Amino acid sequence: MRLLTWFINLLGLTLERLWQQRALALWALVGLATATSLALGLWLYVDAVNTNLLTSRLSDPPYAYRFRYLGAWNGNITQADVTSSDAAIRDGFPRTLGLPTERVVRYVKGGAWTVRFDNKNLGAFGLSTLDGAESQMQITAGQWPPEATEDDSLPVLIPEKMLYEIGLQVGDTVTAVAAGVKQPLQLKIAALWRPVNEADPSWIFPPKFFDQVMLLTGDDQAKVLEGRETPIDECAWYVIFDGRDVKTSDIDRILARTVDGVRDVTAVLPGVRLDASPVDGLTAFSNEVNQLTQQLIIMILPVGGLVLYFVTLVASLLVTRQQSEDVLLRSRGMSRFGILSLHFLMWLVLLLIALGVALVVGPWLVRLVGMTSSFLRFDNVDEVLVAVFTPQAIAAALVTGGIAASSALWMAWRTSGQSITQVKRSSARASTAWWQRMYLDILLLIPAGYALYTLWQKGGLVASAETPFSDPLTFIGPTLFSLGLTMLFLRLWPFMMRLGASLLSYGRGMALLMALRELSRSIGRYRGTLLMMCFTLSLIGFTASMASTLDQSLRDSVDYRIGADAVLVVAVDAQTEQDTANQQQGQQAQLTVTGFNMPPTEDLQKVDGIEGISPAGRYPARLVLSGRRVDGNVLGIDRATIASVIRTRSDYADSQMAELFNRLAGNRTGIILSEKAAQDAKLAVGQEVQLQISALNSWYEIRVPIVGLVRYFPTLDPREGFFALMNIDPIFETVGTPLPYDIWMHLKAGADPQTVEDEVKATGFPVLRWLDPETEVRRAETAPARRGILGFLSIGFVASVVLTLVGAVIQSAASFRAQAVQMGSLRAMGLGGGSVGTYLIFTQGMVASSGVASGTLIGLGTTLLFLPLLDFSGGLPPYLVRVAWGDITLVYSVFAGILLLITLLTTILMGRERLSTVVKLGEG
Repeated sequence: MRLLTWFINLLGLTLERLWQQRALALWALVGLATATSLALGLWLYVDAVNTNLLTSRLSDPPYAYRFRYLGAWNGNITQADVTSSDAAIRDGFPRTLGLPTERVVRYVKGGAWTVRFDNKNLGAFGLSTLDGAESQMQITAGQWPPEATEDDSLPVLIPEKMLYEIGLQVGDTVTAVAAGVKQPLQLKIAALWRPVNEADPSWIFPPKFFDQVMLLTGDDQAKVLEGRETPIDECAWYVIFDGRDVKTSDIDRILARTVDGVRDVTAVLPGVRLDASPVDGLTAFSNEVNQLTQQLIIMILPVGGLVLYFVTLVASLLVTRQQSEDVLLRSRGMSRFGILSLHFLMWLVLLLIALGVALVVGPWLVRLVGMTSSFLRFDNVDEVLVAVFTPQAIAAALVTGGIAASSALWMAWRTSGQSITQVKRSSARASTAWWQRMYLDILLLIPAGYALYTLWQKGGLVASAETPFSDPLTFIGPTLFSLGLTMLFLRLWPFMMRLGASLLSYGRGMALLMALRELSRSIGRYRGTLLMMCFTLSLIGFTASMASTLDQSLRDSVDYRIGADAVLVVAVDAQTEQDTANQQQGQQAQLTVTGFNMPPTEDLQKVDGIEGISPAGRYPARLVLSGRRVDGNVLGIDRATIASVIRTRSDYADSQMAELFNRLAGNRTGIILSEKAAQDAKLAVGQEVQLQISALNSWYEIRVPIVGLVRYFPTLDPREGFFALMNIDPIFETVGTPLPYDIWMHLKAGADPQTVEDEVKATGFPVLRWLDPETEVRRAETAPARRGILGFLSIGFVASVVLTLVGAVIQSAASFRAQAVQMGSLRAMGLGGGSVGTYLIFTQGMVASSGVASGTLIGLGTTLLFLPLLDFSGGLPPYLVRVAWGDITLVYSVFAGILLLITLLTTILMGRERLSTVVKLGEG
């Protein structure tokens, strides 16, 4: 009772202290809610986005376990062993695994028996039982389960194949004998069966397994096994679970419980093996999920650090505001433990409220991240992610919130042991930041510089545009570089302010001089806001440019791989002839392909949505040079139509593509050669070369002049030998027949590729494959890793910008309170309100302009140093860096505008204070 009373009194005092500092408590709550929401949303997103993919990564059925015991390996067993194992697998294993059972199939074989019919040996058969597979078996003759027989024969069920292969039918009686069994068995065919669906993956074994198996009822098998010591040589159980409610967060639990369940079954039946299970698929998928989670954590860590730093700043102000009250309570007899209990309970209340906010906001964040297509772009509405709360996600949110709140508890622990005198001394003394005393800025620049040097030495990091964040260097290096430069700037900033003040001390600019001295002497008031402002803006600048480069690199690489708005891979008819020489020798006649019949393309021109078409065929080729041959490919094109359909860039060649194709009109047998191949072979435009083309299992030779050079061309890789562009008709003429080719298409503006594809197929055109860049780009943009990283970066940086602006407001208010007495004294000495306003504008303006300018320069420097070394194109086509000036300008303009508004409001509010009010505020 006494403890409860103590807790109630402590809670009341805690709530009263929160109400007294409600403004700072509110901002602390905002920071905690942001941190917990991001952590909760990250885990919920990983669970939601992967749950939809889980079943597709497993075999069919996805949650099926097959236990199998082979007597040939471990010795035969008894019926009692089967019974005890059956109970362990049917009841114990599902209970351990924690999944509902959908179906259990059991197979038990009682040894190999030699079967004879009419004194004819039919071979060895297993006399077995199969329970649980009745729905998969169709009785085609006879009756099963059988009726009771009057004689001593045992009814059996055999596969229908035995009727056609052996001649057994319903009513036949066969004799079965086995080694060690004195009395032969009389077996009567009671029914024939065949599988309902032979391709059904849920069979315990493939149906062909039962071709040499005769099935008995359980009672009849017991009669067969009776009197034998260890009659069972094989048994198997196939347990299929209902996994529709399994989520990504359940994978590790299922894997761990599988190990426990298998151990329990093995203890009952030593030697039993789990030879089919989803363990490998679940393990591989779990590794993918863990990798995605790690990538998300690494990428969002800088944003999380900014949020935690904001909480630390607010917590520092809150603890400082309550420091005098803590000292007063200590002087009146409250123990240090009681003081710490007050702070702990206060932050616990804030953390629980923040968790409640996160539970509301988290699902909305998951949905927003699911809509992400790029940085700060949320236009993917194809899939709506549904978040389901899991213990792991809630625990992650609590741990993150606890880490954020721990800084306040640490500061409270430090200050709770101080006396009133120590408090006054510490408040009067300007302190250097702990990271400056540890030279953390220099320490961060060392690994960042090493990462930059490593990338430069390697010639850059080549990553696929579809999976750009598989290597953490793509973000860790630039992040450390930006943070190190930001901290280095904050180390140098007071020196620059003192230098400016020294220069102005010889002039008459009193307001500016006062502002410079205030900033140099009271750096602790502005350090936190400057750090958040500079680091946030620098990372936004780099991330926006990285996303812009990434988006365009993805589109460029897909365009290069496909080549046009849509590409139609056509199914062709081959012209063949029989090899009569082999037929005359009594061998099977062979067909030889002599040519191809390509479908007419007139119907494609009539399809609404298609603007133009052009044939393009890729064929193996060789350049015959003096003393050597160079392997490569020749792309046959229609020079009149290819320019209107291809997706190209100006840097693919020195000349315009249309001009190069016109040269093919002037010389129809000419080729446009890859520039790299020409340089390697020392060839020039105007030279003639010998070109060999492979077709119909032969090489055809033609002499061609080089009419132009091109560095890159869609679908062709200059690193693989050589490539050449050539009119397609001379190729056909050289070979003597048309060869298969693809159809490249240019679609009308606004045409939907899927609609065009459906219309083309509706015409009966022989479509083998349909390729279009928009579908490929969309698929890559909606990949879980890319969508999650860019989505959380977008949300995180928006939150960081908001918190940075809030920090600027808090800093302005704190500066207002700290300088109230100083301003009152200056006003009493005759300093006018206009001068006070000018001083405030200079002070706040220099903080804001320094943060924005330094953040811009650091972000630009990070972008120009790191981004050219991060090749997101996968090597083709050439990688181009795109600095997102539009996004950067928009964000910075909004940021600078709000900072200017905060500065003006602070100036107006403080400048309009009456002298007596200001002095009174200072005394308070």
